[in-house]
Amino acid sequence: MEPRLLFLILFCLIIGLLHVIAFWRRKAGETAYAAARNTRREYEREYYCRMAVMAGHKEACRMYCIMHSDFFEDQHPLKPYKFKGMNVTFFGHYYPSRFGELLDIEQRRFCEELYSFKDGKNDGQNFFRLCMEAIKTGKKTYHVMFMPCSSHEKYVCRFRQLDKYITSYYPNLTSGFGDIDLYGYRESLHKAKGNENRKLSRNYRITGNISGKEVIIIDDVLTTGQSLNDYRREIESCGGKVTAALFYGKTVEMPHPFIVKIVVWSSHIGRLFTD
Repeated sequence: MEPRLLFLILFCLIIGLLHVIAFWRRKAGETAYAAARNTRREYEREYYCRMAVMAGHKEACRMYCIMHSDFFEDQHPLKPYKFKGMNVTFFGHYYPSRFGELLDIEQRRFCEELYSFKDGKNDGQNFFRLCMEAIKTGKKTYHVMFMPCSSHEKYVCRFRQLDKYITSYYPNLTSGFGDIDLYGYRESLHKAKGNENRKLSRNYRITGNISGKEVIIIDDVLTTGQSLNDYRREIESCGGKVTAALFYGKTVEMPHPFIVKIVVWSSHIGRLFTD
């Protein structure tokens, strides 16, 4: 048999073998991912999810990231950090609705609480109290301002109860609930497409006298920080000084699947050497 023909046959056999391996690897990933989705036991969910990630399943990579948000996120709940000179903290990790099927019971419960806060059905007292304790403001006087919403109706519905709570139980805080005038309607920033290129359309003006006041901003969800920074600039152009910002939730950022695979494979290999 001629060497060229032998080489061609071997080459075809190798390609065919790689295709077979890829097929069964993909099937193994799908099976492990389905098992992770269907089990109610946390340790089994963790095990099958890791197997699916090592098999290259992309959705399993997202599931693993959601299961270990604290590992992949730089910021953590109720742990203040600096952003544009402000102390920022948030109550918990928020997961967009497209990841709803991947969440565990506690994560789903938190997201439902956040949606209730947005709709005015959750007064937000617990969130506010714990975030205030986290940033350690002491007894210094601050002026609380609420992030403008897409409409006046949503603004009142979302923050009215929290405003009453703050004015009733925090004597060192003054309320800026009535400091802004909302007019017209703008699209919700969290629903807008092309988040990385989106521009803020302002539908509010600051009408209250905030000159010389140290301000704490309250909002529901922190994603990119674009709307927070825009509101900070507007407040400071009116003479206020934004000291801190409190959020009910911070949107979890999904790392590239390749990063998740490296983490899982490194952990797996480490276990082989330590066991």
